[in-house]
Amino acid sequence: MAVLVVRGPIFHSAGDETAFFGWVRKIGAVQRLNGRGRDLEIHLRPGRISVDELRELRAAFHRYAMDTSDLEGLDRAG
Repeated sequence: MAVLVVRGPIFHSAGDETAFFGWVRKIGAVQRLNGRGRDLEIHLRPGRISVDELRELRAAFHRYAMDTSDLEGLDRAG
């Protein structure tokens, strides 16, 4: 299982935080998601991430103003 550690977003309300974690946890490639201070640990299932799963991760990162460069190479991993 790969672990992606990224700088997390700034949430503007409890509902905002709930929406983000709910969205990312629904992505099939994500097995577990943990907050560690300002960082997020995204535990990915073994194997290649699909184009659709990567698109969802990119969308969540973009929506919450996170650095998408952390996702580079995931489509080739596995």
